[in-house]
Amino acid sequence: MKKNFTQLVLIIAVLFSSFTFAQQRKCSTHEDLQLAMSQNPALARSVENVERYTQQKANELLIQKSVNGSVITIPVVVHVLYSNSTQNISVAQIQSQIDVLNEDFRRTNSDADNVWSQAADMQIEFCLAQVDPNGNATNGITRKASSVTSWNTTQNRMKSSSTGGTSPWDTTQYLNMWTVSALNSNGQAGILGYAQFPGGSRATDGVVMGYNYFGRTGAISAPFDGGRTTTHEVGHLFGLRHIWGDGPCGADDFVTDTPESDASNGGCAIGTVSCGTTDMVQNYMDYSNDSCMNLFTLGQKARMRANLLSGGFHAALAQSTKCTPPSGGGGSTGCSSTINSFPYSNGFENTLGGWTQDTGDTLDWTIQSGGTPSGSTGPTGADQGSFYIYVEASDPNFNKTAVLNSPCLNFASGASPTASFRYQMTGNAVGTLRLQARADGSTSWSTVFTKTGDQGAAWITGTATLSANTAQVRLVVDTTNSWQGDIAVDGFGITVATSGGSGCLNGVSSFPYAEGFENTLGQWSQNNSDTLDWTLRSGGTPSGSTGPAAAAQGSFYVYVEASNPNFSKTASLDSPCFDLSSQNNANLSFQYQMTGNAVGTLKVEASTGGSYATIFTKSGDQGSAWLTANVNLAAYAGTDLQLRLTVNTTSSWQGDIAVDDLKITSGAISTDKCAGVPAYNSANSYSVGDRVVYQNTLFERLAASWANLGTCGTAREATASVVNIPASISIYPNPVSGANLFTTATGEKVTYTIYNISGQRVAMGTLNGNAIDVAALKANVYLIQINDGEQTVTKKFIKK
Repeated sequence: MKKNFTQLVLIIAVLFSSFTFAQQRKCSTHEDLQLAMSQNPALARSVENVERYTQQKANELLIQKSVNGSVITIPVVVHVLYSNSTQNISVAQIQSQIDVLNEDFRRTNSDADNVWSQAADMQIEFCLAQVDPNGNATNGITRKASSVTSWNTTQNRMKSSSTGGTSPWDTTQYLNMWTVSALNSNGQAGILGYAQFPGGSRATDGVVMGYNYFGRTGAISAPFDGGRTTTHEVGHLFGLRHIWGDGPCGADDFVTDTPESDASNGGCAIGTVSCGTTDMVQNYMDYSNDSCMNLFTLGQKARMRANLLSGGFHAALAQSTKCTPPSGGGGSTGCSSTINSFPYSNGFENTLGGWTQDTGDTLDWTIQSGGTPSGSTGPTGADQGSFYIYVEASDPNFNKTAVLNSPCLNFASGASPTASFRYQMTGNAVGTLRLQARADGSTSWSTVFTKTGDQGAAWITGTATLSANTAQVRLVVDTTNSWQGDIAVDGFGITVATSGGSGCLNGVSSFPYAEGFENTLGQWSQNNSDTLDWTLRSGGTPSGSTGPAAAAQGSFYVYVEASNPNFSKTASLDSPCFDLSSQNNANLSFQYQMTGNAVGTLKVEASTGGSYATIFTKSGDQGSAWLTANVNLAAYAGTDLQLRLTVNTTSSWQGDIAVDDLKITSGAISTDKCAGVPAYNSANSYSVGDRVVYQNTLFERLAASWANLGTCGTAREATASVVNIPASISIYPNPVSGANLFTTATGEKVTYTIYNISGQRVAMGTLNGNAIDVAALKANVYLIQINDGEQTVTKKFIKK
């Protein structure tokens, strides 16, 4: 509907204001408009100039009947901001939205009909960008975790990394889309999406949608589950107003072939008449349900193409070539070399050691010894050696990103790689540290580790599990707007585990081992898949009537704070690897304190490379004193063992749980079978097969005669006072690497049952000969129970 151009002044704020609408597609444009005008009145003049050009160019296209032309292809980048896994929408959901846009803008949508003869093909198509701003191949998707549960449409914070969002890629080359947890307009909740009209700031150009109104598959919410919210918003981005002109009869949307309407239409009110004509409720620029929308008109096409053709606000975007993959198909990886031998370590000792500064970031990493130049931030020295790498946060480095790329990685088939490094993040306004990884053949990066904010003055261990097809990793730092935000990294390493090994880092092979957590986690590290962190503490915990008054030993301990917002959460602390391969006995001891009216659960879990088994657990109030726990680790002798301290909080603040003074002691396997044999006395001794039991100790016979014990004491009689008991059942070889485990058990009905270390039965059967088939067992520690009809014995064995 065409109106006098003077009406442009009345609605100019609407054109530059970010458009928003609520769950019922209720518009909050007026409130957003007033705020935008008060903040930047000069913007109104910019938008007015763009609108004058758009109207003039659109009219020329219609008069000259040159609206139709070549198809314009628009590259899209989707920035996914999420606060939980549901909001971290799938690639399939994102692709479904691109499909909807292509169908709606080319009028190939299956619900297209001929109710309105002015319906037209926009000759605009969309693709997920194939090349990123650095010239590398991409899938056109970025992802970032955020704690924001609802974003204010009037602030555009999701469009800048400095305010917790993701900064746009060059808006003259990419149509930037953001999906977020939820939207509000100055507190008005339930907003589905919003867009910026032509003439607004290039820095915020793009469209924003709630994650559940984006696409037509996946995490979507009816009745706005057909992807039409994004179609509607892209219409705004390219210059279209609401079909009713955001006013009563007489308001204008500057399109001649859309009938007047006095208000928006919700639901699917086909046949509604207002302003003397039938409303075009099927138009994408109305407020109808997704299933009711199905067209743009020829007049709307003229406005959009005026915006995209030469001279239009988005002309450069229409000429973008970012839908074409980079030459070579894979793009530049930034690899200067390849690592194929593991374990790998890099201490950055006055060299980057094959790592390279990314050319597409805005800041470089720095090699440093001693402290950083700024006080009250950064470490005082390296964690290992003399040097480390860090990102200096001082001005002019505010709100910038530093990326450091590793060499390429080449893992053997079946490997289970794990990355570990030490990091230090202390200061009043520390930004974010991320470790990202990309798969072989891809340049799309996924975040495998992230920390934000002050983490204390100590160096801390960070770990991340990598996939076997990981081709490269990179360290990424986003600074804030403060100098007190230096972030440092040292001692980066990668290990791999094959054949069931644990693959954990920072191995400990010297015993006894002790960790007192004296203002450091030592070689322990926060688990990245839990919901809460452990805390280093001296003195009492902040909450009264719970937690210890002081450390059990030394000055510090670790604990889990139970106060809100930590209700009903899980905190896990991972140990280094303990190499027990040369040990035949091991014991874990630690002190714990659990006092309060609603204390949760403390568990110690153990793994030899697979799932974790609980080997210690306590729940509820255990009193105010420090208590000592002792856990026998003999079942894990001969393995690589990793421990995990896990706390589950309750819904009360009176539930702090603390741990201190952790130790592991063990005994070495002796190659001397006579080691430790006491002086033999026939009294109170008896034979068990070809072994001797004396003073509660079992010793193997070294020769055919009991009296000939060689170096095990002096020659002595072995037959006196011998008690005849059944021969002992043994198994061999142990560890077993082949398909068969053998036993000395004999008899007609020898049965066996095999259990994993979690107590689950994994095999059972009747012995045929003396071989037990263990080919199907994965590499791990197992218990086998054998019954020969006279006795039942339980043995531990290791499958390699």
